[in-house]
Parts: sequence; structure tokens; C-alpha cells
Amino acid sequence: MIAMFYAINDLDVIFALNSICPLGDIYYQATGSNAATLGLLIVIILPIVAATVGCYIVAGRTLYTLARDDAAPFPNHIGAISLRWKSPLYSTLTCGLISTFMGAIYVGSTTAFNAFVGSFVLLTTVSFLLSILPHLLSGRKNVKPGPFWMGRAGFFVNTVSCIYIVVSIVIYCFPYALPTDAVGMNYTSVITVGFTVLVGIWWFVYGRSNYIGPLVILE
Repeated sequence: MIAMFYAINDLDVIFALNSICPLGDIYYQATGSNAATLGLLIVIILPIVAATVGCYIVAGRTLYTLARDDAAPFPNHIGAISLRWKSPLYSTLTCGLISTFMGAIYVGSTTAFNAFVGSFVLLTTVSFLLSILPHLLSGRKNVKPGPFWMGRAGFFVNTVSCIYIVVSIVIYCFPYALPTDAVGMNYTSVITVGFTVLVGIWWFVYGRSNYIGPLVILE
């Protein structure tokens, strides 16, 4: 990042272009060559492609695991293994469809797409809070101690973690800049609350009577 900032000759031009790939404009200012810019971008794009494949596979396996435990819609299909391909094919294809729909959102509205992508950090952070806070409020009595049990120090660590998460949630919901408008507003809070409502409805409609969490046996 420091090297790239030193390579910028005119920062106002970068902002004025409003490009979908400002990094390419920075490389072009630094090199003055289309070929060099393309070569440097390829160095960035190839690792992204490789990481995307890994993330896509992990997402498919995660959805398969949830469906196998009756925590996702259509568990008999999404939570099944393809006999031909010996893999969770249907959950992987479902993730592919969801990714395609999200890509289509970008075509229609970059603001909505950025809200979906930006809410990922907040949703994962909230998931940690939803696992730590009940553990803390129950006096840390419902989880069998394992090899990394911290004893009484765990109360302090869990409390600090919850406070840190709550503060970070508020910060991530701040608008990107002031004054705000409908286009530049941060809709992360809207996406997070919306997903929370949908998951809550799914829990009361189906999960409450059908979901059985994985059983962990500590020896």
C-alpha cells in the first residue's frame, strides 16, 4: 500500500475517474504502459481467482453441512451427496446460483451490491457474539471444559470480546461519508437486520421442531 501511494502522480485524477478498478489507474500512472499495467493486474487477479475457488468450495460444504442437520431449506436435496460425483453437488450448485444472483445485483445497483458484500464482516462478527454471549450469560456452565479451558479468566476474556464486538458493530454501521444520501448510505445494518429476521422466521417455522445440533463427545 505504501509503495502504491508513492506511485500515484495525481490522486485527484484517481478519484475523478471513479473507475471500477482504481488499482489499474494507479498502475498506469506508475508505469505509463498498458502492457505493464495489465501484467501487474494479472499478478493480483490470479491469486484472487485461486482464492475464489477455495471460498466457493468451502461455502458449498458449509451449506451442505447445515442442510444435513436440517438447518437449511430443502435438506433432502441440498444435504445430499451426489452418487455420480461423490460430492455435495447440489449445495455447490446452490451456492453458484446465489453467487450469480448477487453478481446480477451489481449490474442493477452498486449500492445494493456493496451493502451485501460489506455486511459479510458484520454478519460473521454477530455470529461470534451469538455464541459467546449466551455462554457468558449462562455462567459458562453448559459447555464441557476442554483442553483450552481458561477457568475464571475466561469470564474476563468473554466479556471483553462481547464489548469489542458490540463496538465494532456500531463502527461498521457508520455511513461512509458526511453528509449522507440514498446512494452513498451504508446499508449494512439493513442487510444484517433483514437476514436476522429471515433466519428468525425460519427458526420458528421449521428449525425449532426439526433442527438437532451436532453432538460433540469429548473424551
